Amino acid sequence: MYFLGFGFIIGTFLGSFAKALADRSLKNQSFWGRSYCPRCKNTLPWYDLLPIFSYIVLGGKCRYCHKKIGIEYLLIEVSMGFLIGLLFWKFPVSTVFSIADLLFNTFFITVLVALLLTDLKKMLIPDRIVIPAIWISVIFIIFLTIIKVIFLYYSLNQTRVGQLLLPPHSDFFQKHSLMAAEPLLSGLLMGTVIAAFFLALIAITKGQGMGGGDVKLGAFMGLTLGFPNSAVALVAAFLSGAILSLMLIFTGKKSLKSAVPFGPFLVFGSLVALFFGKEIINWYLGLSLN
Repeated sequence: MYFLGFGFIIGTFLGSFAKALADRSLKNQSFWGRSYCPRCKNTLPWYDLLPIFSYIVLGGKCRYCHKKIGIEYLLIEVSMGFLIGLLFWKFPVSTVFSIADLLFNTFFITVLVALLLTDLKKMLIPDRIVIPAIWISVIFIIFLTIIKVIFLYYSLNQTRVGQLLLPPHSDFFQKHSLMAAEPLLSGLLMGTVIAAFFLALIAITKGQGMGGGDVKLGAFMGLTLGFPNSAVALVAAFLSGAILSLMLIFTGKKSLKSAVPFGPFLVFGSLVALFFGKEIINWYLGLSLN
């Protein structure tokens, strides 16, 4: 429970960061620089930027101009707190590599939330967020793979028995190095497959309902989740998108020709796969075997 609470606190700060990232991206502003009130332009001190606490203390208003601060700030901070808290609780750390995975998944969720906000507001998935996120993911996964292989070699080389498992005595090291590289290979494959699939959909539908931003978000999703979780994410995204679209059409809020951003459904599917992908796959395999 302590770990969950710690994750919640970190998540609230990351929620504030994701909101600022999304807002500055849409306004084409620099990601650097102090936070300020969008109405009176006064620079905000650190004690006015404490997630949830500052909003409650200030009564949801700016200290200087007394204009109302949108409730979305509070909602995003709380939501991110729950997401990161759940992440910390569901994936407790036990090794250095599990810590690295936890940090990477925290980064993944933060980027997803920022892209969710931009797509909901402007139906836009900004390149200045998603492209750096893709490159950071590639570099991180490659670096982590190299470290795992080096650690494996070093561990085996410490004992006589381990040395016998190294080349040329055995292919143990090669096989386990390939296992260590599986997330990298799986991520690159799924990122490429999903991006190609979305490009094909754009070509077939002539750009109706999906854009280039969705292609890049799909690549980021596939790269990070790998196989089979990215397949779960796709199914969840398309299924939730179809259900909500039909509900909006039946209630008269949308027509068949209305554009609905697909990014939020990709974000939803990614979160479902991240948190419950293994359980869903096991459930499906259980149905298939019965």
